[in-house]
Amino acid sequence: MGRFTVIGAGALGTLFAVRLSEAGHEVEVVVRRPERQAEIEAAGLRLVDAVPGREEKRAHAVITAFPRVSLGGGKEAFGGKGGSGPHFILLAVKQSAITRELGLELSRRMDSSAWIVCLQNGIGHLEALAAHVPSERLLSAVTTEGAMISPAGEAVHTGRGMTWIGAAEEERDGVSETAQKNLVDWLQLAGFSASVSKNISSRIWQKLLINAVINPLTALLRVPNGMLPSLPEAEKLMRALYEEGAALARALDIRLEADLWEQLLEVCRRTATNRSSMLQDMTAGRPTEIEAITGGLLREADRGGIALPTHLAIYRLVKAAEAGQRV
Repeated sequence: MGRFTVIGAGALGTLFAVRLSEAGHEVEVVVRRPERQAEIEAAGLRLVDAVPGREEKRAHAVITAFPRVSLGGGKEAFGGKGGSGPHFILLAVKQSAITRELGLELSRRMDSSAWIVCLQNGIGHLEALAAHVPSERLLSAVTTEGAMISPAGEAVHTGRGMTWIGAAEEERDGVSETAQKNLVDWLQLAGFSASVSKNISSRIWQKLLINAVINPLTALLRVPNGMLPSLPEAEKLMRALYEEGAALARALDIRLEADLWEQLLEVCRRTATNRSSMLQDMTAGRPTEIEAITGGLLREADRGGIALPTHLAIYRLVKAAEAGQRV
């Protein structure tokens, strides 16, 4: 069995931690707030299984796991010291949490068997982490698993998806490839659909473009994912955002799958009842990930002298809405 440290106990972090714990792996969850640690220690991590099409006996079942929980401020090595086999540190926090302080903390607390697995939306976080931890120990994970936090505060698994694992550095060695395969095998045993990707940068960009369409529009319109394509004017905005992002990717020589627009619509269908993370943040008055998602696209476009007028307008609207909530 493997060793896992999941940093962040939101919807996605809880999904991976609970499923991996169910599969018999050693799982540690790192949280920042003492009250959150107390909640998990008392009641465990709770995951509501609401995936359509599962066997009736598991539909809407509540699965509870009791992983070891620690605070982010501790100085011991993640996952304990020593141990055999690879140790995977799953970063299940927002990109805004990828700070210099986190990078330094990871560098101090990684052991020699550790691999950092980045589950962030957007772009730019790998470069930020590589300033503090060995870049050859960074893995990218792109997932289309659907998960959200319910009004009751429980993590809900709303739709099965696919998870791709790849090396942050294009030059892969045998050690990295073995670690990737181990991680994929263990994810599959935990019930996830997972695969090693030899072109993870394209996967990252494809998810970025999908998020840059769905997340800000659902946040501004205050609608769940599945409603977007059914609103004629919203569907026109979706298409404009998609075409601008795809043109930027082509200009940067990033390969996109020919059916990416259909995949985007399928994400809306598969996660129809989901309230995107950006919508949840906007509703709760929290900062959104607009800088990591749309802001990332705009920065890349600016470097290439490419205009993204629809993305820029959406970016300004989200930033204005955030500022309005602080007044």
